[in-house]
Amino acid sequence: MSGTTVRKQVFIYAGIALALAAAVVVWFVLSQQDANTLFIERERVNVLLVGRGSAAAVNLMSLVSISETDVVLFSLPTNLRLRDASGAFQSAAEVCEAAGLAAGAEAIATLIGLDIPFHMAYSDGILKSWIDSLGGLTISLNATAVYMDGTVEPPLRVEIRPGEQLFSGSEATAFAALPSEPDDMGLLKRQQSFLRALLGQGIAASPVRSMRSMVRDAAAALETNLSLSELQQVALALHDVPQDAVRSNQLVGEIVEIDGVSYTQPNVVGTERLVAALLKGLELLTPSDVNVAVFNGNGVRLMASRTADYLSARGFQVTGIGNADAFDYETSYVIVLSDESKAWVLRDALPSGVQIVFPETFASRYEALSDFIPAGTDIVLIAGAGLEIE
Repeated sequence: MSGTTVRKQVFIYAGIALALAAAVVVWFVLSQQDANTLFIERERVNVLLVGRGSAAAVNLMSLVSISETDVVLFSLPTNLRLRDASGAFQSAAEVCEAAGLAAGAEAIATLIGLDIPFHMAYSDGILKSWIDSLGGLTISLNATAVYMDGTVEPPLRVEIRPGEQLFSGSEATAFAALPSEPDDMGLLKRQQSFLRALLGQGIAASPVRSMRSMVRDAAAALETNLSLSELQQVALALHDVPQDAVRSNQLVGEIVEIDGVSYTQPNVVGTERLVAALLKGLELLTPSDVNVAVFNGNGVRLMASRTADYLSARGFQVTGIGNADAFDYETSYVIVLSDESKAWVLRDALPSGVQIVFPETFASRYEALSDFIPAGTDIVLIAGAGLEIE
């Protein structure tokens, strides 16, 4: 009997051991599946990163787009003029503060034509502590940074020459947030240098185990719709991407003042072209893709031929030149006959501003020229007053 009892106990223990082993295997498989969820379900993970300064005011915005082979940092001005869910216009910072990060991400996604399902906001306080724990942050500059530090008394004008500079946590967050002074490299470019340094020294240089621990410790202080597991996946992807595969750029726009408030008005077509090249793998149009006819609309001698030579030297295909219907054009016009994005390629190549129009909104002038426009022309440039071609 005793032998039978022993055998039963052995079978019972063996069964328990097998059950535990099976449970471990199942847990391992499930955890591995979870560990890869983000990058299995999508080619790129797009996260709206938002920095908050004093009184939780938004002072940094960047789209961080991550794949398994590269990272794109696409900087956005906090005063970017966006249409919110109600159809009203507000700055990007106001949308995030009033309606939440998800609403801000959705409005930006609509503007640039890209899905941004995730968002994450940090406070300057947690970032300062992290940078100080690293022994500071070395930021490399290729242009001069100039800004006014109003956090000290009296306010201090800061000027940093090109090269490498070691910043403390408070110095680094000030560098990435304070408004530009004349001759500054630009706030968005400072922010890109700052984020690149954080990726290289704070994430890529950290051992994987300590990085996981860092994410666990910081997760509770972040405002995000990423789970802890997803944060770990993002951090690991950022850790593994080579630093020479980190690219950066910024939204295309211009400063406008509306009702006494300064906004960055986005150039929608220019931004979409940039996003298409950076994040969608599409090639940007080049001047060689653009067929342009040039007309003299200001009466300056040889204006059409000199402008045609200028454009040809930059790769544009000039289909023809001539005089416009009159020499009284007070500004230069670009008439879009095919793809509007080709007009923006031309606009970016000219030394002074132009107004982009369409035949239906420029009817009388266009009709006067239409018989003289060669077949196959994409856009027509009418050189008006103020266009200076050397």
